[in-house]
Amino acid sequence: MSGIFGFIGRGNAFAEVRSGLENLSHRGQESWGIVSALKDGSFQEARGLGSIFQASGLSRSYFGSVAIGQVRYPTAGETNERNSQPIVGSFGKERIAVVHNGHLPGYKRMVEELGGLFQTETDTEVILQEIARMEGEDLLEKMEKTLRFLGRQAAFSIIILHDGKLIAARDPFGFRPLSIARRGEEGDYAWALASETCAFHGQFEWIGDVEPGQMVVLDGEDVRTIRFADPDPHPCIVECLDYASPASRVFSRSCYEFREKIGAQLARTETEKADIVVPIPRAAIAAALGFHDTAGIPFKVAISTVGEIGRVFIISKEKDRFAQVERKFQINGELVKGKEVFLIDSLLVRGSTAMVLIPKLREAGATKIHMRLTAPPPRFPCHMGMAMAKPGELLAGNRDDEQLRKLIGADTFRYMTIEELKELMGTQFCDACFTGKYPFSV
Repeated sequence: MSGIFGFIGRGNAFAEVRSGLENLSHRGQESWGIVSALKDGSFQEARGLGSIFQASGLSRSYFGSVAIGQVRYPTAGETNERNSQPIVGSFGKERIAVVHNGHLPGYKRMVEELGGLFQTETDTEVILQEIARMEGEDLLEKMEKTLRFLGRQAAFSIIILHDGKLIAARDPFGFRPLSIARRGEEGDYAWALASETCAFHGQFEWIGDVEPGQMVVLDGEDVRTIRFADPDPHPCIVECLDYASPASRVFSRSCYEFREKIGAQLARTETEKADIVVPIPRAAIAAALGFHDTAGIPFKVAISTVGEIGRVFIISKEKDRFAQVERKFQINGELVKGKEVFLIDSLLVRGSTAMVLIPKLREAGATKIHMRLTAPPPRFPCHMGMAMAKPGELLAGNRDDEQLRKLIGADTFRYMTIEELKELMGTQFCDACFTGKYPFSV
């Protein structure tokens, strides 16, 4: 669960990647890292813990014409600087670096099978080790064979920096997004790769996505694609619903428009009445606006966020989660006093946010609270790169809807069904966290 970015072309690649990662900071605030390559083949590295915005000492001494970087929430390995990415190694006499967004469910078993010394605790290093040990005449052949081997048992969107080139790939299921953009004129293009299109700053033009089961090679002058596996697209719907920025296109789909449509559909099937529509910031704002437009009920920003605290549901300790919610949100009591409220949110994962905010809304004078979600509450853990709790920590894991309603303290509780989401999505997607039906064995 992270954001990755790569750049090749005219300009300061290190600075380009840093800017891209800042635009992806909502995808990871545990650690960050950037590696750039100089003309002599050597690497410059910078990495640290916390948000990329907290990075210090990144002076103008960092250059390069090609670079990659990552902002990270961990799905494998502890949070420390050693586990920050890019992971750097050697391929013969040449240096190689890799960033990865996704998850290898069997990476611990693979570590034991590979043996030897590992410098990190991450599944990303397993990918690098598998490539290094795979038979093949060059890196591309080794990588193609490795990705084909991993493709039906893992989730990965990766960017590799090697020999002055960028090599990007997505698993055959296409669980995690990875987009391509360019700027400049023909013959002098600069190219960028990113987890989301919101990362493409300046004059970059989004031209499409790395397709599931595809490798893309960028050498600064040419773009080459290699099909390493037949595609079987199962894009993660949580990316569209919640995780990605509303300013992004992921899987070639506008997140804002998709969320707005879901809100409108929620309103069309609504049976309760209320005075105002209130979103829980920030992912649910577009859905709440769609609900408001369709239902004709006033939209009110009665809940606001304080600073950049980050996502609550990924915090492992319950005490810390509740403390963060208390700090993160403020209630505008004047807007809710004496009102019935449609409270709109994207997901109910651990429930910490709802269990803090609903009592606060009542304290502020709300008379009734109707909780509405843009998706069913997850009942099964994600094994495809979303740091979404262990089975026992998911609020809906062993509870029915009425039990959930009572637990969060809402007067009514309803959400979009899988069938409704499928109709709106119009394409196949991964719904494993809702249904427990995984695209591969876990």
